[in-house]
Parts: sequence; structure tokens; C-alpha cells
Amino acid sequence: MPSWRESSPPMRAEAHFGDRIVRCFAERPRDVNALFAEAVSRNGDGEALVDGAERLAWRELEDIVARAAAGFARRGVGRGDRVALLLGNRREFVIAWLAAARLGAIVVPLSIRAQAPELAYMLAQCEASAIVHEAELADRLPAPSDAPALRTRLAVGECAGSEPFAVLIGADRVDAAVACDEEDTAAILYTSGTTGRPKGAMLTHLGIVHSALHYASTMRLTERDRSIAAVPLSHVTGVIALIATMLRCAGTLILLREFKAVTFMELAARERMTHTVLVPAMVNLCLLAPDFDRFDLSAWRIGGYGGAPMPPATI
Repeated sequence: MPSWRESSPPMRAEAHFGDRIVRCFAERPRDVNALFAEAVSRNGDGEALVDGAERLAWRELEDIVARAAAGFARRGVGRGDRVALLLGNRREFVIAWLAAARLGAIVVPLSIRAQAPELAYMLAQCEASAIVHEAELADRLPAPSDAPALRTRLAVGECAGSEPFAVLIGADRVDAAVACDEEDTAAILYTSGTTGRPKGAMLTHLGIVHSALHYASTMRLTERDRSIAAVPLSHVTGVIALIATMLRCAGTLILLREFKAVTFMELAARERMTHTVLVPAMVNLCLLAPDFDRFDLSAWRIGGYGGAPMPPATI
């Protein structure tokens, strides 16, 4: 088999962000919307999302995203607006991100572990105009008087003060995605704030698309690959290494709400997982499970990791 360097797509030097020279894939989708459209075109009837008993093909996902985008648009969300996501690993995270992107809006994933003061700061600092949140986290959100820019609140589940997320998805569709510039900001991810206030890192369409292309090409991922999202989707690993990468290869993203070693391995065996990205502690917990040998993980082809060094003994 040829090495990645021998088989990788052509690259070239380009000027971006002023006079910065960066190596770029010569042929690439223009933005996140184009990345999604290519997946739908290449593998429309293939499985895109698995969330518990819910399964969506790529064409089905596109239809829901188009209708959710219309729902956001009815609530005044447009190009450049910030849409915050305070959600766990559920299909609504993926739907809301792609729907916001279709309008040219900027998604702001937030950790479900963030507490009220931190959330109030981040929502105000990024000037979020909409938020999609877990209903049980509603009490952590700032009062309307403390967040006047936050005009739209949508909850997955029922709670006071927020509309149900389901009301977004009506009959109307947004068929034509906003054509974003490659250097436009697509997402803002906040740092943990361990040495001060959280800082918003701006991820461009160019950066997200290139990262997805690198993952897909170096790992040789195709529409036959099935990846489990066991790390938080709100983390950069979830956004880039899992969601965006599965968009690129038009494979299947399988969502795990909460990581437990046995639950993860049961899901991996049942869904014939071929790829995932974990942290070393997760890998160790799987290896330490007393009944590890009973799980058929033979389909697991690629195991990426990050966040900490992997002990050589584990490898």
C-alpha cells in the first residue's frame, strides 16, 4: 500500500489571513456547507447519524437541517450571528450546527459542565443571539435582563422560558446555503479558562475543512467507516475529528451520550465501529474491563487519541 505522502491529494502554497502563506489542498470544499452537500450527494441513502434508536440517512439529515435552518431564520438568525449549543452528544447538536451554518451563522459549542457564571460570561462575550440547550440546564442560563442579545432560547425537552427545539422543524426549507468565505469564522470554541477568563478561539471554514480533509485522507476513511462519538461533541475533537471528518468521508457518526467502558464496547460491537478518537483514560478503562474479551471489536480499524500521552504499555 502506498504511503500517505505518495497517495495524498495535491497541495499548494496559498496566501491567507493577510500575508500568511499556508499549504492547502488544491481541491477542497469551500466551506462547511459544501462539505455537507458533498456527503449528501455521494452517499445520500447511506447512514449518517445513529442516536440510540434513531437512525438518519444523509438525505434525511439534509431535509431536517434545511427545515431547522428555516426555523432559525424565522427567529432572525442570519449571517454572522452566534448560535450557542449547550448540548450533550445528541443528534440535535449536529442538526443545529449544520442548520446555523446553512444561514452563515457561527456556532458556539459550550460544555454541559460549564456553570452559570462561566456561561453568562461566554454568552455575553460572543454576543450569542440564540441558544439550543438541554432542558435540565435551563437554570444555568442568564436571566433575559442579563443577556439582552440572547433573543432565542430553544430547549431539547420541556422547560420554562424556552421554546421546544422541535418547533424549529416545520414545513419550510432553506435550500440554498449562504456561500461563506473560506476565511469567515464558522465556530467559536472557548478555552477552559484555567488561568483566567475563557477565551474564544475562532475556527474558520478553511481550517475546519482542511482538518477534516487531513483526518479523512491520512486515515483513509470512506463512506463505509462508522465512528463513535464518545468524547464531547462540544470539544474541538468532537467538532473536527468526529463531526467534520464524517462529513468529509460521508460515513456514519454514532452518538454515545455518556462514556462507560462496557457501554462503549457494547455499542462498538453492535454497530461494527471502525473508527473513533478517545483519550488514553478511556482506552485504559476498556482494557481493564473484566469481560473485555467477550466484545467483538474486530471491525475497529483506527483508534485515534489525544488530550494526553498514551503510555507505551497501553499501545
